[in-house]
Amino acid sequence: MKVIFFSLMTVFTLLLSFYANSSTNYARLKDIARIEGDRDNALIGYGLVVGLAGSGDSRRSKSTIRSVANTLKQFGLIVSDNEVNSRNVAAVMVTGTIGTFAERGDKIDVSVSAMGDARSLVGGTLLLTPLEGIDGRPYAVAQGQISVGGYKFEQFGNTEQKNHPTVGIVPKGGMVERGNTNSLVNEDGKIGIILSDADFGTAINIADSINSLGYKSEAVHSGKVVVTVPNYSSTDVIRAIARIQDLNVLTDEKALIIVNERTGTIVSGGDVKVSSLTVAHGNLELSIKTQYGVSQPQNIVIGKNNDGGNGETVVVPDTTIKVKDDNTSLANFKGETTVFVLVSELRKLGLSTRDIIVILQAADKAGAINGELVLQ
Repeated sequence: MKVIFFSLMTVFTLLLSFYANSSTNYARLKDIARIEGDRDNALIGYGLVVGLAGSGDSRRSKSTIRSVANTLKQFGLIVSDNEVNSRNVAAVMVTGTIGTFAERGDKIDVSVSAMGDARSLVGGTLLLTPLEGIDGRPYAVAQGQISVGGYKFEQFGNTEQKNHPTVGIVPKGGMVERGNTNSLVNEDGKIGIILSDADFGTAINIADSINSLGYKSEAVHSGKVVVTVPNYSSTDVIRAIARIQDLNVLTDEKALIIVNERTGTIVSGGDVKVSSLTVAHGNLELSIKTQYGVSQPQNIVIGKNNDGGNGETVVVPDTTIKVKDDNTSLANFKGETTVFVLVSELRKLGLSTRDIIVILQAADKAGAINGELVLQ
């Protein structure tokens, strides 16, 4: 009898463990992590935009006047700063990003932003501009027609503006002139895997999954895993990385609620739970109570009941939500208690998003939210 009781308790424990882990998700390794040498590099440069219809920099922007004079000198035209008087030119900062392992001749998008008092870059053309990396070396050049997506017109003191006309892009206007080649193997001869969201549980799961492929892997900390692979040639390393990135890994995600007070936005994961809670906000009273019961199938025969179905022991939350205010009668709701349910019910009662944000902040301080509240 003791042996049978012990076996049933073992099955019950395993079923509870399965239920506890049923909310976890699997994701491809390439979607949640990157290779240590796989990174982009930012580029920046200073240039001139020409062809503006009187909406460029004024003479108050001395740097623009001098830049125009220096540019003309490159074409054999010697002019002084005082001889330059045009509002068809604007000084701009040009930025872009060169991708990992970009080769010479690849094209990239670049962003153009006015530096002086130009009113609009609509219709302008970016002159040839070298783009440098953090090391001061040129990696690309940019040139082309600017796409702004807005406008600004002024006449007799009247102004008509749409969007932001002093910032634009040059689609595929950057040409890579120097390759961005990084090493995939670090100084210790290992491949580093960097997690997008650091988590100790996910890092351990990644290391275990990689070990199952036959490679030696270990988690260095919550955000990095190192792998030792045969390094007979570069092809061996690339093949190993391709196999590793294609792994499906069990992720242990954090329960987060993102709240933006400025815009009144609330974003929550579906697994963020709310424990027993009573809220009084103005004339509103909200009470949430959760009790957990165990659903045990009848006549268990090692995983099956007499009906032929699978017999599983599960924990069933029984939640009661009570709402009371001056104009609302008592209401009862049953089901799993999540932030989504809480916010939905508060919405039905006519509360604004900002009122709900205040309630969520108070609930977090009271320890009723089983997750992390992030304020932006």
